Amino acid sequence: MRSKHILVPLDLIRGPASALVFVQQMAVETPVLVTLLHVIDLNIFPPQPAVNDQLCAESQAALRKLAKLFFGAEQAARIIVRAGQPAGEIIAEAKAAEADLIVMCGPRSGRLRLLRRGTTQRVLNSASCPTLVLPHPGKPGTEEPVCVGWNVAEEACFFGENAARAAVG
Repeated sequence: MRSKHILVPLDLIRGPASALVFVQQMAVETPVLVTLLHVIDLNIFPPQPAVNDQLCAESQAALRKLAKLFFGAEQAARIIVRAGQPAGEIIAEAKAAEADLIVMCGPRSGRLRLLRRGTTQRVLNSASCPTLVLPHPGKPGTEEPVCVGWNVAEEACFFGENAARAAVG
């Protein structure tokens, strides 16, 4: 049986680790190949190669620490750092790496978030593979659906642990 390839895009500055916890639990039940991706989105002009290089090195080190913490030595994770617009880079990496699934944490809920299209929505609309969006850990006791979007008109929502079985099965 071929291992499923799961892409986990992470925002190292303000992103929660719930996607890592979810994929870690999936890895216990089924063989998976995990790719941790961080996208550096710098809006500085003129471009500063030294700043970019430093941020890439720091991001790679942080991703290596997370990979070791969540997946240990026996389950090595690929570490990828890209520079550019986050949604575009996530979609490009999923296609280049032939990912079977993208697992990401959704945005914080809020009225301002509802008024603009964010990275999560762009990835859901354009990814070449299923995308599992976990609820942002917010207020305790609120259980929101986990949505799996395909690049077709269909969309299915699951709650909690059933999403892991549906995504890998």
